[in-house]
Amino acid sequence: MNSRARGAGKPQGGRGWLAVLALELLGLPVMGLVLVWSGIERTDTTYFINIAQNEVRERQALRAKLEVERERLLSPYELRRRAQELDMREPGPGQVRRMDRP
Repeated sequence: MNSRARGAGKPQGGRGWLAVLALELLGLPVMGLVLVWSGIERTDTTYFINIAQNEVRERQALRAKLEVERERLLSPYELRRRAQELDMREPGPGQVRRMDRP
């Protein structure tokens, strides 16, 4: 029997397993880098989300403070007090007239 006849029933090993091994060995570092990169991106995203949420909370608190201050300044008591500080008096008869829209 010749060498071809003896190996006809066996699968050819050759270099195929080397190519598969090389691809697997190259794939592992690539997958590792992808995992590290996605972890970094997730951390960055979480950080920026936290910054944005803190900013929103600060702005909501400031808005609430400004609304309280606005209400205080527009209260009739505060307006009367300021008018007295500035020595303002209520208008007399004939000093105020209604203006109609054209």
